[in-house]
Amino acid sequence: MSALTDITPDVKGRLQLWTQRHGLWVPRAVIENQIQYSWGMIAAQAIGRGDPRFHVNTMYIEFENVASPGDPVTIPTFGRDEGVEYYDDLVSSGVRDYLRVALLQDPLLGVETGYEDYFGDGEGNKLTFFAQSQGTTGTHGKTFSDTVNSKVFGAALVAAPVFSDPTQDIVFSRSYFPTDEQTVKEASSQVGISWEISFL
Repeated sequence: MSALTDITPDVKGRLQLWTQRHGLWVPRAVIENQIQYSWGMIAAQAIGRGDPRFHVNTMYIEFENVASPGDPVTIPTFGRDEGVEYYDDLVSSGVRDYLRVALLQDPLLGVETGYEDYFGDGEGNKLTFFAQSQGTTGTHGKTFSDTVNSKVFGAALVAAPVFSDPTQDIVFSRSYFPTDEQTVKEASSQVGISWEISFL
C-alpha cells in the first residue's frame, strides 16, 4: 500500500465540563464527542470557499429542569445526521431547553498529542473552544436557574453564519455527559465547557 493510501484524515474531539466553586473553575468530566455529518458543510464553506461566516462561533448548552438535584437526565440517542432540528423540537418539551451562547474568545491553537514533530512554533492541528452558561432563560423560554434545578447534560459546537438568525445554525459536533457527571446550575455561578477539536 502506498504512503498516500495509508493516510486517513480524521476529525475528532473531546470536551470538558467545568463548574465554579468560590470563584474558581473546577474541572469535571472529559468525554469524547460525535462529529456530525454537517461538519462537512462548515468545512467546505470556511476552507474551500473562504467564507468567514461559517467559522465555529457558538455553543449550545442543553439542560433539563429536574424535580430534585440528584435526579439523572436520560441521554437521548442521536445519529450523525441530526442537526438543529433536534434543538428546534425542544420547544415541545415541558422540561428541556438549551442555551445558545457565543464563544468566550477565539479558539486557542495547539498540537494534538503525537503530532508534535509535524508542527513548529505558532502552528498546530488542534483548536480549543470555550463557552459558559449565561442568562436565565433557554432558547425556547424555559427557566435556567438553581431555583428549578436546571441540570446541564449535553452540548453542541455550532457555526452560526448569522448569529441573530438561529435558523441558519449548523451543528459541527455534539455530545452528552454521563449521568454521574451531569451538573445542576448553582446559585451565583455558571457552568463552563472547553472543547478540543483535532484535525488529524
